Amino acid sequence: MGWLRRSRPEYGVNGVEPDRGSNGWDSFPGDALAGQPVVIEAAAGLPQDPVLADLPDYLSVATPDGREWTLGFDDGMLSLFDLSHPGSDLFEQVLTAAPWTESVERIERDVFHFTTTRVLTADVVLAHCVDVCGEAFRGLGDSV
Repeated sequence: MGWLRRSRPEYGVNGVEPDRGSNGWDSFPGDALAGQPVVIEAAAGLPQDPVLADLPDYLSVATPDGREWTLGFDDGMLSLFDLSHPGSDLFEQVLTAAPWTESVERIERDVFHFTTTRVLTADVVLAHCVDVCGEAFRGLGDSV
């Protein structure tokens, strides 16, 4: 009966089962992807600050097709990246400037919607988002 199972989509990650939403989007919690090599590498490149120690665990990505994505933050991360206040936009600016994004929109205080230049796997998207977090964190530190 294995042939009846849905094949892994292009954006899927071996060994990680996404949470399928009723809207057709597959959600990948960061803690499910945190052990993937590309995410480990991105996390190793973060500034050496204890508040960033488990960053991937506090993020999640979701997609219906591997090009359209959302990035969500757990509440505890909002103040860390200055996302608690309307009009705070350093994170959005960094995400928009990333060479792998085509469009970015902040749809909620803790959720960004973006499209990528090509289909990417969930672990690669999370790793890119961790890189963006590091760059935004550095930028916020420079502005203090």
